[in-house]
Amino acid sequence: MTEPVVTMVVRLPAAALAHGVPVLVITAEAAFVVIPVSQGVVLFDPDVPREHVLLRLAEEEVREEIRTVIEADGTLTRLSPEMVGDADIHAACRAVAANTGLSEEHGAARFRAALAAIRAAERRLGCLA
Repeated sequence: MTEPVVTMVVRLPAAALAHGVPVLVITAEAAFVVIPVSQGVVLFDPDVPREHVLLRLAEEEVREEIRTVIEADGTLTRLSPEMVGDADIHAACRAVAANTGLSEEHGAARFRAALAAIRAAERRLGCLA
């Protein structure tokens, strides 16, 4: 079985990006530059493919969903939301990530992104749609 890809999220304090200066972030896994959106410029290496995350399954959101589901249906389980542990949620998220196929959604997103890019290029170049 292939392990699910884990994406690292780094939250920077607003003050770190307040002056529009790029910030170098170094972690145990990677080193990268964060460029504030306000600069309106994105620097990238055209030889490195870029990917965009469309779906992220956050364990904290699953915990909130557990509470909602248990409170909505008293016949579902005799457990209280607090009885479902972090290890239970972690294992369930890994299993769902490993066994969920999103090929149709991926194709639809790819198609919508292609259309949006074409429309953006038309606007940029002043073409009529």
